[in-house]
Amino acid sequence: MASARSLHISIVLDTVCPWCYVGKRRVERAIAQAKEKWPDFEATIDYMPFQLDSAMGNGMDKREVYLKKFGPKIDAMDTRMAATGKEEGIDFKFGGKMSNTLDSHRLIDFARLQGSETEEKAVSSLLRRYFEQEQDIGDTEVLLGAAEDAGLDRLETKKYLESDDGIDAVKQKIKHAQRLGISGVPFYIINDRYGISGAESPETFLQVFEKVFSSKVSE
Repeated sequence: MASARSLHISIVLDTVCPWCYVGKRRVERAIAQAKEKWPDFEATIDYMPFQLDSAMGNGMDKREVYLKKFGPKIDAMDTRMAATGKEEGIDFKFGGKMSNTLDSHRLIDFARLQGSETEEKAVSSLLRRYFEQEQDIGDTEVLLGAAEDAGLDRLETKKYLESDDGIDAVKQKIKHAQRLGISGVPFYIINDRYGISGAESPETFLQVFEKVFSSKVSE
C-alpha cells in the first residue's frame, strides 16, 4: 500500500541544458530533506524528453554555438553557471562539442525499459559526461559509455542506437510536453497535477510537496 506521502515526479529535461543538471541536484536534495521531515515519504522519478533545438546538427563547437546565441555576455554567464554548479557539487566545464540530443533521449528511453534505477544512472552519466567531462553526447561511443555506466549491454545498445527504434516515441513525448504548455526546461510534473518550472530551490519543492499532501487529505 502506497504511503499517504508518496509522490511521482516527472522531470522534463534536455540533456544539454545546464539548469536541468542543477535542477536535478536540487530536487534530489529536496527529496532527501523530505525523507528526514516525513518518515513515510516516498518518491519515484521518471524523465520526459524535451529539445531546446531540434534542428541542431552534430559535432558543433559548443563555444561557437553559444557565442552566436548570446554574444560577449557568454563569459559572465559561464562564470555565474560555474558558481551555481559548485553549490550543487557540479564542476561545469564549457568546452567540447555539442550535438542534437535526440539520440541521448532515445538512450534514456532504452534505459527505462530496465527500470527506474537504470534510467537514473543513464541520465546522470549523460549529464556528467557532457557538462563536466566535455564529451559530445551525440557521439555513439560516448552514448555507449553512458549505457555501460547505467549497466546496459553495449552491443544491444549499439544495435538499438543504429536502428530507428525509439525515434517516433521520443518525438511523441516531446510533442506531449509541448501540448501541456511546456516551453522551457527543466519542468517538473508532480502527481500529474502540479507543475514547477525552472531549477527552483529545495525549499520550493518541499512547499509544493506539502501542498500535494494537503490536497490528498482534503479529497
